Amino acid sequence: MTVNTSPDTAALEACHKRLWVVFEPDQPVFITEKVYDPVAPLWRVTLVYRDAHGAWRRRRYRYDIPSDTLYFAGEQPLSSDDVRAARRSGRPLTTAGA
Repeated sequence: MTVNTSPDTAALEACHKRLWVVFEPDQPVFITEKVYDPVAPLWRVTLVYRDAHGAWRRRRYRYDIPSDTLYFAGEQPLSSDDVRAARRSGRPLTTAGA
């Protein structure tokens, strides 16, 4: 069996489109980590966002490529130090991907 180890960038764009509909258009969202798993195959995405109450939270998602499905994988609150680090190192989620 041959395993494709190169990241599937078209699937990552599809993942970003799924994520985009989860959040409000003006809601600040920063992707802090994207990891491609060639065995599954899927993308694991970690992001931070500001909720409706103004608190910053970290969320994790899995995007299953064969089924074209986005799965929520957990959420946790962030400290102000974590927020600053995430905003410095992360990339904003945009309609074009990020």
